[in-house]
Amino acid sequence: MTQVLARSSLRPTPQKIIVPRKHRQVLIEPPPAELQAALASASALPADGNTPFGRSLEQLRAQGRRHLLDQATRWAEWIGAPAPSAAALERPWVITGHQVEFYHAGVWAKVLAADVLAKRVGGGGGGGGGGEGIAFDLLVDHDTVDHLGFDLPVQVGNSWQRKTVEWAPASSVPADGLFAPTREQFERWDAEIGRYPLAQTDSLAFFLSALRPHGENIPYTQWLSKARAAFERAMNVHVHHVPTSLLCSGEIWQMFVRAWAEHAEEWIPLYNKHLAAYRARQGIKNPQHPMPDLAMTGDMRELPFWTYVPGQPRERLVVRKGADPFGAIAAEAVIRPRALALTMFVRLFFADMFIHGIGGALYDQITDELLRDLVGVVPPYGCVSAAWLLPLGQPLENTDDIAALKWRRHHAAHNPQLAIDPFTALKTDVAELIRDRRVLVEQIGSSLATARNDSAARRQRRECFDQLHALNAALHAKAPRLLANLDHQIADALRAREENKVLLWREYFFGLHSMESLQKLIAGVKSR
Repeated sequence: MTQVLARSSLRPTPQKIIVPRKHRQVLIEPPPAELQAALASASALPADGNTPFGRSLEQLRAQGRRHLLDQATRWAEWIGAPAPSAAALERPWVITGHQVEFYHAGVWAKVLAADVLAKRVGGGGGGGGGGEGIAFDLLVDHDTVDHLGFDLPVQVGNSWQRKTVEWAPASSVPADGLFAPTREQFERWDAEIGRYPLAQTDSLAFFLSALRPHGENIPYTQWLSKARAAFERAMNVHVHHVPTSLLCSGEIWQMFVRAWAEHAEEWIPLYNKHLAAYRARQGIKNPQHPMPDLAMTGDMRELPFWTYVPGQPRERLVVRKGADPFGAIAAEAVIRPRALALTMFVRLFFADMFIHGIGGALYDQITDELLRDLVGVVPPYGCVSAAWLLPLGQPLENTDDIAALKWRRHHAAHNPQLAIDPFTALKTDVAELIRDRRVLVEQIGSSLATARNDSAARRQRRECFDQLHALNAALHAKAPRLLANLDHQIADALRAREENKVLLWREYFFGLHSMESLQKLIAGVKSR
């Protein structure tokens, strides 16, 4: 019998989802033992057809999983990777995913966790052959790519900087419409990377060798997936890649999109209600965060999907009430899910366990409530991330509270008498200045207390303030290093903060780590 997800939901505790910052920190929430137990004990869904989709979830999942398995097999052939076996249909499925980019080790940790969890649920194996579980990594190729390249740490003199090395400027076109660099672009990009010694790791050498194009007009997603899949196999990580452009096709996908159109009158208000509740819980004031509401204007309905012609920018899908969304777009256009619709689709029809990163695990609380209202089932998911920092040296220690230093500087500028050392304060000329300043402050205070609104008193106070500023300047001249030392501390703290943004940045491409370091990351995820 086809394995399907549990009725009871296992999901992360939001308060425990804290971004790992220190080197070697690994976040897995809920605890791994609970994830493994939930995956191993998955029980059948309701078998009746009382769902918004006209058939039982069990029937729909069986059909959907056959489709995903076919697309994973097709993609494996394209990138030269081992295909999942047909026996995968009888096994638990762990699914994760991310945008198609040169992402950091904390994102890759999701892939590692999916691999480990799938292998352990059946006691071993891997690659869809000997193990009981199977892991899939969704390549979200309907999203745009922020950088066609990645950042490098660069030491300039005694300071650290981040430098973005790209083969071309970023584009507003989704990844499924992009192409790998041409040979000339790749050679220039490779040469630029070669200028920076800290980037020269065995992992990056592997990637650059695998990425070197052997032809023209190679699809970007296929190019990057092929290289990463080869690297993962070399590291004994067995996760099957599937682009969302292949997943979001066929009968189950069309049924899902049409269901949103058919039930728009009730589903859109539910979507917006749970989004508003999430914002309220999180104290979010920006109505665009984490995503905007769906609009209902007149007879127009905004659905939680993108539409675009591959190779062109995407736009939100808006259809007339009762219209077929596939008939409302150009013949060559596609419909792809936005964030919540994607995880709703995957968790409902494919995954026995979904592995999120930090952001997704938080905002999928919205998806949980939607699924509870619409189908009465909340499929389980977990959250995985890690901080795996590059060995760039010790962070700078002078990171005093900059706001506190600036306040001390402001206070000292207006109260120099408090910071002058006792021996200097005993000198006659300094003592006289301090006495005259005290008298002026007392006069100003008395005037404010007794004649705040009197015009003559206001003129007198302005004269007193001018004298006070002059006395402050005279006292600073007696202790010239006071403000200079504070300015120096502030400058040092600002420089340390900026350099630590480079030294402690957790988002460098994971291929900039050595294979030895990445094996330790794999071991760290396994040990959890």
